[in-house]
Formats: sequence, structure tokens, C-alpha cells
Amino acid sequence: MFTDRLKELRKEKNLTQKELADMLMLSKNSICEYEKGRSEPNIDTLVKLSEIFDCSIDYLVGKTDDFYLPQYSAANDEESLALSDYKKLPDDMKKHVLSTLNLLVKYQKNSR
Repeated sequence: MFTDRLKELRKEKNLTQKELADMLMLSKNSICEYEKGRSEPNIDTLVKLSEIFDCSIDYLVGKTDDFYLPQYSAANDEESLALSDYKKLPDDMKKHVLSTLNLLVKYQKNSR
């Protein structure tokens, strides 16, 4: 499960094995070994991966299918779906979404 999730998350971030390895201060071979299931990361590396991919360690290792860290939990199904869609966007698109959301909040405040 970890092997599939690591590879999927890496590709979603458009990172090569080498780029991810550099971020973790590891060798490209280490990432390759993780993705092939021949090796497993230590806890420090899992924490760093969790931070890079902005997901829980439980999600990384397959303990849960809940991708999000607890601070991102949504109040209802509609918010959960919106958050799920947002998390799938590339970083540049996320910036546009947040900018639009900020404008909407400012507009709403000013219209009171």
C-alpha cells in the first residue's frame, strides 16, 4: 500500500524520484527502493513525506483512506468533497482558488 501511495503522490506533485530524494536528502535509489517495496522509510522520513504531500502518515502507510490531516477535516460531506477536489489541484491552481475565495469573503464582508 505504501509503495503505491508514495508513487501516486509523487507523480501528482510532478516530482521525479531524484527531486523527491533531494527534498528528503536521500539518494534517488532510496526512493526507487521504497516504490518497489524493497525498503521502508524510517519514521523521520515518513514525517517529512507527510509534510511534503500534506497528508497523514496513516494515509501514507495505508492505515486509512482519509488523505487529510486532522486540521483539514470538513464539517460536512459537501465541504469534504470541495476539500478533496482542492487537494487534487496543482499548486498554481490552488493559489487561484484561494485568491478567489479571499475575494468572495471580502465582498461578503463589504456587502453587509
